[in-house]
Amino acid sequence: MRFRASNLFREPAGTLATPSAERILMSFFSKPGLRKNGGQGKKPVWWINLFLAVSAFYAGWLHHRSGSAVSTRPDQKSTSAVSAPGLSDSLVERFTGQIERNMTLSDVLSSYDLPSELMQQLVATTKPIYDLKKLLVGNRFELERLPDGTLKQFLYEVDLDKNLKVYLTDEGYKAALEPIQYQTRVALLAGTIQNSLFQTIAELKERDQLALDLSEIFSWDLDFSSELRRSDHFKLAVEKRYLDGNFVKYGRILAAEFANRGRVYSAFYFTDGAAQGGYYNAAGQSLKRDFLRAPIKFSRITSAFSRRRFHPLLKEFRPHMGVDYAAAAGTPVFSAGSGRVRLAGWRGGLGRSIEIEHRNGLSTMYGHLSRFANGIRSGVVVRQGQVIGYVGASGLATGPHLDYRVMRKGRFVNPISIKFHPSTPLDAECMADFNSQKEKWQSRFASLEFAHPSLLASAKLVGDSHRRVR
Repeated sequence: MRFRASNLFREPAGTLATPSAERILMSFFSKPGLRKNGGQGKKPVWWINLFLAVSAFYAGWLHHRSGSAVSTRPDQKSTSAVSAPGLSDSLVERFTGQIERNMTLSDVLSSYDLPSELMQQLVATTKPIYDLKKLLVGNRFELERLPDGTLKQFLYEVDLDKNLKVYLTDEGYKAALEPIQYQTRVALLAGTIQNSLFQTIAELKERDQLALDLSEIFSWDLDFSSELRRSDHFKLAVEKRYLDGNFVKYGRILAAEFANRGRVYSAFYFTDGAAQGGYYNAAGQSLKRDFLRAPIKFSRITSAFSRRRFHPLLKEFRPHMGVDYAAAAGTPVFSAGSGRVRLAGWRGGLGRSIEIEHRNGLSTMYGHLSRFANGIRSGVVVRQGQVIGYVGASGLATGPHLDYRVMRKGRFVNPISIKFHPSTPLDAECMADFNSQKEKWQSRFASLEFAHPSLLASAKLVGDSHRRVR
């Protein structure tokens, strides 16, 4: 059997260009000694035919290899064609990290050898529920990559409550917001006030947020700016959220007792028949009142309500129809109750001020503000506890503080002395369940020791307990 080199090495149209085997062989035969009888038209001997056959096989193998490399290369711009379900988890690469300053989604993808073009696809997919162009510094992310380099899943921590999940399906990428699955443990704590609630919480190896949460629960009964005393004490049960064995945040305070000036205030979280949760005292009455005890948290009173006070700037005695709370400039000021803003503007010596009308003929005033909160203007409705402005020193003021005033039927009254009636108690059909839960927590609190038991001879104040905590 004979082979013709010109037919064996002709390359099909559309294939990769390779060195011409025909030209190589013809060059080979053109050399001296490779043609029999001096190259006078005689046919090659048998070993030349064998050489041609081997060369043909080798060239064909090279062509097949180069063609396969081109045809099986994945298209990085079309990731939705790859289906992730059914793939062994052992073949999936997982990466975790945190968003750094000035980092974009494109930076995250390129760091793990993912195409930057994928960013637009992910942003478009998540746009209805979250804007992936706004990544927050410090937030965690996790991504999974398939063996061929395709993104299987991207997980981004939106906040401490939920994650944004982008995942690959047969139809392409899809997105969803999912709650973070925490492990919840209930902690029982007891502490005694020596200097401040914040310091006591810190001594218990807890975070400041717990002090804020506790003060908010009792904000209708206690003014933590002026009424705390040394040797006041508290007990509480709080949910603590853990992720991968690490504490992340606090959940709900389930029950609490706070002893102030020998009186014990109680708070028990309970969901009534209407599935509305709230805090109730030991008698089953809601802790919520029409007014907060103070419109600012953790401040101190520097000037009380008085009919005759020496003004530090005007150098004369004149009435002071409010209570001054010293606080750093920019400290948030809350509306003491729900109502409608009557005035949000400049008011003489009070400077930048807000006046709010409430029910039952009451109105409140907040003076010397540095600025108003967004959306606060005359005529708008505000809710109790809403931030309405920020502490400043506008008008006649020696330094940053809040001048808080209350009027009843057009006459100024002392904000500290206002008494509010208890709210409506729970329905009778709920009291049995409520009492059962209350007694459970009271029993657990009874066996709980204080962090500083030597300082407590009884629930009554002892020693210098009347010293005001600043």
